[in-house]
Amino acid sequence: MIRLEEVLAEHLSQPLHVPDLCALIGVTDRTLRSCCAEFLGISPSRYVLLRRLKQVNLALRNAYPRMVNVAELARRHGFTELGRFAGAYRAAFGEAPSTTLQRAPEARFPRNFLAKSA
Repeated sequence: MIRLEEVLAEHLSQPLHVPDLCALIGVTDRTLRSCCAEFLGISPSRYVLLRRLKQVNLALRNAYPRMVNVAELARRHGFTELGRFAGAYRAAFGEAPSTTLQRAPEARFPRNFLAKSA
């Protein structure tokens, strides 16, 4: 599991499939699947998807809506099919990615707050 985490940290923005993970980690498909089931309670592919979605969620929460858009951040984190990304994001976080972006840092402060602190 430690090796899985290391590989994901290095390759999370890339679309990784179970055979790719197995090759990078150096284990068989069966070993990876059984370890994920035992320790995580989900399949390796589901875990990778959730990790990538969490990375996009963090990026959206820390982004400035006027400087970035959802599609750009999704692509940066390896999501190429934006419709599927939006559906998976909504299922994981209960809201559209654009809603998360609108609550980003600059949206959390009054308009004049950032001007005063500069």
